Amino acid sequence: MATPTEIAYNRAALIESLEFTFLMDEVGKHLSEAICGFGIILNLLLIYVICLRTPVHMKSYAVLLFNFAIFDLLTCIASLLACQKTIFSGFSLTYIFHGPCKYVAPWLCYFCHCFVCHAMAHSQWILLISFIYRYRILVDTAPSVKTMSMIVTGFYSMSFIVFLFYYLDMGDTEALKQIMYDLHPDNHYEDVTIWGNLTVSGNTTIFTIPSLTAIIYMTVTCVPIYFLIHWCRNRTLSILASSACSMSETTKASHAKLILALSIQATIPCFWLLASAIFTLAEFGVISGPIPENMTFRLMDCIPSSSPLVAFIFIAPYREGLMRLISKTGIYRKSTQNQVSSVVEPTTQATVQSTNQQRARDLA
Repeated sequence: MATPTEIAYNRAALIESLEFTFLMDEVGKHLSEAICGFGIILNLLLIYVICLRTPVHMKSYAVLLFNFAIFDLLTCIASLLACQKTIFSGFSLTYIFHGPCKYVAPWLCYFCHCFVCHAMAHSQWILLISFIYRYRILVDTAPSVKTMSMIVTGFYSMSFIVFLFYYLDMGDTEALKQIMYDLHPDNHYEDVTIWGNLTVSGNTTIFTIPSLTAIIYMTVTCVPIYFLIHWCRNRTLSILASSACSMSETTKASHAKLILALSIQATIPCFWLLASAIFTLAEFGVISGPIPENMTFRLMDCIPSSSPLVAFIFIAPYREGLMRLISKTGIYRKSTQNQVSSVVEPTTQATVQSTNQQRARDLA
């Protein structure tokens, strides 16, 4: 039987061996605060300028931008509340939550986790609709605000159903803790004097219909979505390059600029792909340790936090609205030179030429 001195020594050695884990947990928490805090501010600003600075001819397209901003804002808030750390535990999905939700209950933490996952999956559909929209207004009339709202609502209904399935499949906290204790004995997660009262939630197994459905919806569907995005992008650029396209060169350039903006926005989910790659490698034991445990969801946090930057950079009315807000603080002095919008939306094929002449002056 170990003496008190030996026990004290072993405990000191254990805590020393966990120092890097403690450090990465702190780094993960502070990264979550910084990334999500930055995203909350940017998305609030974007919502503000969308509501107050959207030109009439951009109203229908603004429905998509507003949807992006709302869900990105809510995703940042939910992720900040959760601040989850993944504990790779076989075929269970186990998460330790370091965010403020831990002071309420595990169910709230799991709710925030599910919301983050389903909102990011939903954003992929909105991105696809954005590309289809840019293609459609070149070959047909621009849809109304009501039509766009109905389309967005219809697509979100799929994500919402998956969200409900995923949330209702929440595993038992004590069962998940036991799985974590059994598969990670060296970390002594059961020792409350080292770890405190951990808030744990997740799924006891991924092999249930709700969990599998959610995982497939959030991962596999991105393949056909990005294939369709690529097709719409190429078709749109082909139309713009066609000599039969009755637009001025300036108007064509504005459409091409919007496609560039969407193309850049389509690269933002690379954070998702990188996070998925890390998750998969860690799940099958190829890599391990506190870095993949903490960084998986911090990489995903970068998606809703960086998305508003695309709108501010490429859409002049919103960029001007942001600069106007900043100028009120005295940090930036707004130029008196005339600035105009970078978005053009033709109304009908019959009037496209005259409409484009008017909107050509709206280019940034």
